[in-house]
Amino acid sequence: MEVLGSLFNVALLVATIRTTTPILLVALGGSFTTKAGIFNIGLEGQMLIAAFFAVIGSIYTGSSVGGLVIGVAAALVFALVYAVLVVSFRANEVVVGLALNILAGGMTISLMKAIFGTRGSIVGRGIVGLPKVQVPGARDLLGFNAAQLISGYTPLVYVAFLAVPAMLLIYGRTRLGLYIRVVGEKPEAAEALGISIARVRYTASLLCGLMAGLAGAHMSLGYITMFTENMSAGRGFMAVAILIFSAGDPLKVLAGCLLFGFADALSLRLQTFGFPSYLVLAVPYAVALVALFALSWRARPKTIRETLETMRRALSVSPERESSSTRS
Repeated sequence: MEVLGSLFNVALLVATIRTTTPILLVALGGSFTTKAGIFNIGLEGQMLIAAFFAVIGSIYTGSSVGGLVIGVAAALVFALVYAVLVVSFRANEVVVGLALNILAGGMTISLMKAIFGTRGSIVGRGIVGLPKVQVPGARDLLGFNAAQLISGYTPLVYVAFLAVPAMLLIYGRTRLGLYIRVVGEKPEAAEALGISIARVRYTASLLCGLMAGLAGAHMSLGYITMFTENMSAGRGFMAVAILIFSAGDPLKVLAGCLLFGFADALSLRLQTFGFPSYLVLAVPYAVALVALFALSWRARPKTIRETLETMRRALSVSPERESSSTRS
């Protein structure tokens, strides 16, 4: 019980919120492209390139805001390239996404070597991290432990969680949200109504790039103040997994991200208890596989019921009725 108490406590919840933020930001960005009918597997590369250029921008501008802007701009460039190839040239979505992911990994390593003359990581060198936001009166009202749940995070943590209700409003109450959903669900109807499918998908891709850029900047300037090779560590692919079983719905995206964020935070805590690192680091990915398996298993009975119902209807047509309908 003592071990469980030291493992499952307020600190674990705080860590869950921190680790959920980058996955939530990039998954919400991917929600735009998913709703617009684009399977965007390039989220990992957009995050990684944003994390790298956020550090570069922070060093050269001496400001976390400058780093944030430059990191988001880099992700938007990747998002625009993706949109040009997929929307305008109708290239395969998966191939383009994987190519951009590989490009981001190789580019960050090469630029790190060219600019800093090092490989592995960029630490110090004047990197300015994002500031922490202290909610006024939180400790007085809630006490120290509970106050940690709502105070002391970087601004992007609050942006990530506030973006969920904002996106619900966008999809449900705005013309842009309606256009995105129509283009994704019924592109023929959108074309008949005079909606430019290409313009809507470009907009969705750029909004996705914006959110992925915020996620990448949070990783290198908020979550930790440094950059390491491939520091996105599969979070973009986790976001893709979440988008598969949530279909881009913001509330389901939030639930999936909290699940993976908790698994990530738990894996970090387990390392302090002497568990083998190779097993601990596999926890978030194991959770992703279990979640996808559970989803597919849950869908099986419905498919079986539909098949049995179709067979029952087919067998309910008797030969006599069939022959009489033929004569008539």
